[in-house]
Amino acid sequence: MNADHMLREQGSRDRRLLPAAITIWASSLFTHQMFAYYASSQQSQSDDGQTQNLASAIAQWLILPLSPMMAVVSIIGAATLLIVLAIALQSRAHRSGMLYVCLAAAIIATMTATASDTRTWLDPATQHAQHAKNADEETIIAQATIMTPILVSDQRDYACQADMRFDAITVNGVERRSFASARLYAQYSECTVLQRAAQYRFTGIVRNAEYGRMPLWMLVDTASDSRNDTVTQLRAPPWHRRVVTRMQHAFFRITETLDEQGRILVPGMTMGVLGQDYFDAETPSEPVNDTYANAVEEYFRKAGIMHLMAVSGGHFVLLASLIRRTGMWLLADRRIIAVLMSFAYMALAAVVFPGDSVTRALIMGLMGAVSYACGRRAQALSALCWTVIGTVILKPDMSRSYGFALSCAAVLGIVLYANRIECVLNHAMPQPIAQAAAMTIAAQMFTVPIQVLMEPELPLLSVLANLLVSPLVSLATMAGLMGLCCAWCVPWLALVLVRIASWCTLVMERIATWLGGSDWAAMAWPENAKGVLLTLALEVVVFLMMKYASHWLQRRRIEPGLLGERFGRLPAQRVRFTVWWHETLRLLLHG
Repeated sequence: MNADHMLREQGSRDRRLLPAAITIWASSLFTHQMFAYYASSQQSQSDDGQTQNLASAIAQWLILPLSPMMAVVSIIGAATLLIVLAIALQSRAHRSGMLYVCLAAAIIATMTATASDTRTWLDPATQHAQHAKNADEETIIAQATIMTPILVSDQRDYACQADMRFDAITVNGVERRSFASARLYAQYSECTVLQRAAQYRFTGIVRNAEYGRMPLWMLVDTASDSRNDTVTQLRAPPWHRRVVTRMQHAFFRITETLDEQGRILVPGMTMGVLGQDYFDAETPSEPVNDTYANAVEEYFRKAGIMHLMAVSGGHFVLLASLIRRTGMWLLADRRIIAVLMSFAYMALAAVVFPGDSVTRALIMGLMGAVSYACGRRAQALSALCWTVIGTVILKPDMSRSYGFALSCAAVLGIVLYANRIECVLNHAMPQPIAQAAAMTIAAQMFTVPIQVLMEPELPLLSVLANLLVSPLVSLATMAGLMGLCCAWCVPWLALVLVRIASWCTLVMERIATWLGGSDWAAMAWPENAKGVLLTLALEVVVFLMMKYASHWLQRRRIEPGLLGERFGRLPAQRVRFTVWWHETLRLLLHG
């Protein structure tokens, strides 16, 4: 039995790491939720003037509240069900070992998540934001490093925003080390001096975030008496960051010559940030119409193609395919091609807007380059599982990221079910259309439940929208990336390239407006856990219907009383047309 299993084993179907990856993600997310509940209970008790140690808090959490315990039981039950289903796919000889691996993975994920949350909770910046008597009046001096490009603020009282990491904070003359992350909000005069990867000294207010992924907000105090010293640069960004910033500024200056849809969508297709969200202090220009920009974004979201405005694995796949084909044409050694692919991946990740989907694509791309250098085929499922395991352990906050979850879920759906769905759709439509539709359906099978948590709507026309825009996505992406590379040195060539990308995004904008503006674009759906369960039930029903339809078509193709399929699978007219077309091409091309 074991030898049989080893002979039938295929790398493309290797799911041994999938239970461990699911266990690590579920354990980390569960630990984060429980720690958040404990921290909120401690904060509410401190506001009431009560003190409570950790042991009594845990005892109270285990005994008194009923609803949190129900949530705990639900989460553990769901995670256990997923693990049992995954382990059931393995052979009997591997079940006991898989249980031990999942148990060890759960322990490791719980320890790393607890350590990360404890460090964040006990950080001086977090403690100051939680225990300040009046956060609007108590200012601090902070040393921090800007981690992302400068964007237009999502608050009306401020001009720009950026994510940063504290290095130290000074409260009442006492300086303490800090490692917390926060979102910086500043006025226009301060925004003009901000650069990514540079270190600054800020004077402002730290408070708990009201929304968003960042736990803290840093509000620059422009009303203080020392306004000239509100923002002071302590260390300039490294040279490669300055080069990237210059490339991005040059690219955005060229896109400003396009029409409004091009100014909005071309940067989104290329860098993952919409044109109206980028803050350019060097060359301020006429802003994009906010009403039009919001309408375009809403149409893309309702049509189910908003993922095109984010950098994902598609950018890396296109770049890798171009390098691989060029290297094979030049008869280059595969190790040289793998090195070039790795450098291209890292360069692409450096010039686009940083995001969790970019992190996932970069790690999997580097794994694929190593496999190519070793002469082995890249195994997407194993690479995805290793990416999830390593990322969640080393950076536990990623388990709470919607972007990382959507990216991983889309890849998992494509790897597991795209080929199966394509085989079913090949009976009803041409192969290129079936392939594109299968990838879209497979990706959405796993991403729609997560999207329902973010927005309680069910997209109805997303498959059609993705099919219509798919012929233009690759051209727009490659033209935009080439324009980004040429913008700082050959502006006229970059202008030609971004105009080509703008023509493609114009068609996408018309399709999104047509489908996203329809009353059938999206359907209201229950939110929270109820909506997720209903979505999963609907997907199971659709999957069973497609499986029954596939079996019915296969039965119709089998010759009655004989084994095998019918010889005349294709209609006679199609066979005749195909033969005539090939004979015509042979006559014209070969004489």
